[in-house]
Amino acid sequence: MSDKFTNNVRARLYKQGYQGFTKDDYTSAAIAVECDDLNNPTKEQLSQAVDYLKGKTTNRLTVIDESVEETFLVGAEDAQPEVESNQLAVAEPDSQIVLTDLEKQALVADIAQGAGIELKAADVKQITVSIASTFASRKELNEAIFNALVHFAREFKNQEVSKIRRKADEIRQTLAEMDDVAGSELTQIKQAMEATALDYKSQFADLALSFAGIID
Repeated sequence: MSDKFTNNVRARLYKQGYQGFTKDDYTSAAIAVECDDLNNPTKEQLSQAVDYLKGKTTNRLTVIDESVEETFLVGAEDAQPEVESNQLAVAEPDSQIVLTDLEKQALVADIAQGAGIELKAADVKQITVSIASTFASRKELNEAIFNALVHFAREFKNQEVSKIRRKADEIRQTLAEMDDVAGSELTQIKQAMEATALDYKSQFADLALSFAGIID
């Protein structure tokens, strides 16, 4: 798993149009900026690491340019048409943007953080599942990430609303059950009181008849 230093530096470089760095490049950058805790880098260390790797890229390009220039000069001096033709057949660079899962997760986390949204690691992985790995342009990539974040926010809202509705249904069901129990108990009490009243009336009638016999 990539550390926070590598993820943040990779995301910042990508935003500025730099990519293709290896794990060793990020390690050397961490050493250069004296970042001992890769999971707790400072903003200054991240900025210094970005500048370091950008400078490293510039140095690479300078060396490549010098090598290509030297090759063309040798070809011109030898005046060999076939060799020169092969040297001039330079393949055009691929304009597509290809990202790994870790790179997508780093971009999603960085963009969400910039928007003031706190996401859990599980949320970031869930969001990146719907994001493709190859894009024709930076604009297409940004739109894909934005749409994924909006979809996640809507799903989260729907889930919370569903939870509230389920809780409300449970409360209503509980209250209805309490009313049923209370109503049943009240009915039993009423029937018991009515039976007791009838018993008292019967006993009173018997006593009345007894007194009437004595009087007669």
